[in-house]
Amino acid sequence: MKIAFVGKGGSGKSTLSSLFIRYLQQVRRRNVLAIDADLNMNLAGLLGVKVDESTLMARPEVAESIRNFLKGDNKRIEDVSKFLPTTPPGAGSNLVRNAAEPGLLPFCAKVSDYPVVNLMTVGSYDKDGIGQTCYHSHLFVAENILAHCVTSPDFTVVCDMVAGTDAFAYSMHLQFDAIVLIAEPTPESTEVCKLYVDLARQSGMDGLVHLVGNKVEDADDIEFIRKTVDKSLLVSIPAMPRLKKARQRGEVVGGELLDPALTQIMRIIENEAHQPIISPARRLEMLHKLHLKLNEKQWVKTGYGDVAGQIDPGFLYIPELAGAV
Repeated sequence: MKIAFVGKGGSGKSTLSSLFIRYLQQVRRRNVLAIDADLNMNLAGLLGVKVDESTLMARPEVAESIRNFLKGDNKRIEDVSKFLPTTPPGAGSNLVRNAAEPGLLPFCAKVSDYPVVNLMTVGSYDKDGIGQTCYHSHLFVAENILAHCVTSPDFTVVCDMVAGTDAFAYSMHLQFDAIVLIAEPTPESTEVCKLYVDLARQSGMDGLVHLVGNKVEDADDIEFIRKTVDKSLLVSIPAMPRLKKARQRGEVVGGELLDPALTQIMRIIENEAHQPIISPARRLEMLHKLHLKLNEKQWVKTGYGDVAGQIDPGFLYIPELAGAV
């Protein structure tokens, strides 16, 4: 499965992403490829690893190397400079089938050897890009990876997303089997969630979105979230002072923090993610449509030319061939 954690900045999406990753590793013994797509890059610290800046996907040489791997022998892509965020896989493409895919491994921070848990980080601005680049362009390569991922019962992709509704800019919103939308019981957080749900409904992705209340103290908090966002809650998570104190002491997320109650919450989220409403074939069809729409944009015509030919109408994902380490 591919699962994303989204919400307003500060809502707890990085914390819940890391807890879910630890649940998959420690309780379910699953192999995980984690992707930190947030500008603030908090996932590494929560998981207790350091990210080498030379491996950030925002670096042009890293993006080029990853795309060279994904392109493989796909003749429909002239060269990797022609990759758009919606560029789909085709015949000859290399697919990401496990958490230690050799073509991605040089850009991973190792969290665990067994089960394998690896972290890839998009990155932030560098000093040369300030005032000249858009962070969303750095997300393009993460979208390329997700479009080329084929998960299996033993291989999960967990993505800590950029804050807010930015996932709807290109193809991020349709790349997942489940999107965990995190809402604090505050007007600021629930307004972002309401907008996210509205956009999901407009794009036909509403069934992928699962609303989770966080830092909930009582029934009034639950009712406030439900009424403001206009969506039923999958589950609510109480405020966790133990977690806050642990982080203040510099401790990583996991271990004793995964008590029986929190483990059950993670299990509920996992069960929902295992019931995607969109098949791989349908998702690929939607990606093709987005790619054709993007092909009509003037900036694409000017910078990339006609990229409609990147679509391979005969290509299909074959999940049963997926492997795991």
